[in-house]
Amino acid sequence: MAKVCACGKYPTVVVPGIGNCRAFLEDEKGNRIKTAWPPEISDQDLKSFKNSLALPTLRMMLFRKDLGFSKKVKEELTKLLDFMASDSDGKYKHNVKLEVFDNSLAACNEKEKKFIYGMLPFGPLAEAIGEDHLYYFSFVAIGNTQETIDRLRAFIKKVKEETGHDKVNLASVSLGASVTTAYLDQYASDKDVNRVVGVVPAFDGSLVISDILKGDIDFDNYESLFQELLGRSTAQKIMKIVRLVPPKVMKNFILAVIDAIIDTAIRNSTTFWGVVPARDYKLLSEKLLSDPSRAKIKEETDRWHRVKSDFPALVQKARENGIEIFSLGGYNLRLFSAVKTGDVHSDMIVHTPSETMGGNYAPLGESLPKNYVQSGLCCEKERHNHISPQRDVDLSCSPLADTAWLWRNMGHEDGIGCTQFLNLMRILLTDNSLKDVFQDPEYPQFNEFVKDKK
Repeated sequence: MAKVCACGKYPTVVVPGIGNCRAFLEDEKGNRIKTAWPPEISDQDLKSFKNSLALPTLRMMLFRKDLGFSKKVKEELTKLLDFMASDSDGKYKHNVKLEVFDNSLAACNEKEKKFIYGMLPFGPLAEAIGEDHLYYFSFVAIGNTQETIDRLRAFIKKVKEETGHDKVNLASVSLGASVTTAYLDQYASDKDVNRVVGVVPAFDGSLVISDILKGDIDFDNYESLFQELLGRSTAQKIMKIVRLVPPKVMKNFILAVIDAIIDTAIRNSTTFWGVVPARDYKLLSEKLLSDPSRAKIKEETDRWHRVKSDFPALVQKARENGIEIFSLGGYNLRLFSAVKTGDVHSDMIVHTPSETMGGNYAPLGESLPKNYVQSGLCCEKERHNHISPQRDVDLSCSPLADTAWLWRNMGHEDGIGCTQFLNLMRILLTDNSLKDVFQDPEYPQFNEFVKDKK
């Protein structure tokens, strides 16, 4: 007889963000060699890399000109980072294994719990629903989206069997929201999901990534750029090379590093392509995926692009299958300074229109026109106000007009220090009675970010 749970609270599956899971390069015996994601460069790796650049570096420093130095940097760094690369069919070239957590947090050991809780602040939620109803689904940006959502489908079925519930909630964090859009497109009809709560969600990716891929970057902020792409530890090792590079060669050096990262981590990784916003997909796919050898990859990324390009249809499909979608995000901050796009509302990492799946936004620092009135379809039935108090955002034309909350001046990771934000996330994942932004005056649609006092 199938297990039935009468606790009244659906289990939650966390679909985490770009840096919240790990994958490892393993040898033929299953021993871990190094961390493949986030990429790990050992001191020995760095020494070998520097030795391979010895002659080009000497020539470059002597004449204060590039003289093939940057070309050699790209060549050698591509070799160095090859351990995390995929082939033109989107399959790992090497034996990369994802670190997975197959059981609920209640069944995880202390080391696993420490890692999970260290990644994301789901302690209050665990207290509300029990650790036996909280699950952590692993994936990495250098993976394959189709394989990931197929695994997520199987994972959800496992959670249902273990907990005795007919549905689960998805807490989709940052890049996890992009994966969730792909999942809903293919598997919403399974009717296994009760709610999706996007937490600073990159439903439509991030303009940060598309700016980097287009080369629209601020070359004076290369350190933060490398950290964003490679993680702090690996970026710091690359920075040790920077001290040797004269100003005249710096731009070529930075572009060489970016090109090496694109060739190893991004070009053949369909999950990473989920971070590319729909508006930039055509340009960038033609630039990076036009080679006939990548036809299989492009076929898959084209599919996810079509999903993101018509979010209202995706939301409607979800609703028809009994799935509610919510979003909690930030606005009124510039995208981080290493990229050139500076007039778009964001939480510094994800542009706010990606978090809300649409809406009308004044340029950052400006207001909507004085005669502006909201005109979204949601307003035809009920005269709800979806314009922010500063009149710089109108969510009436978002397909999530009634189910998206924003915090002014909240950065991408600031929510972990905001009680109001965390409480609303917990309520949405435990209480089906809260349906929209108008029910509870403690949680209006537009909020001022206030960091908790320590």
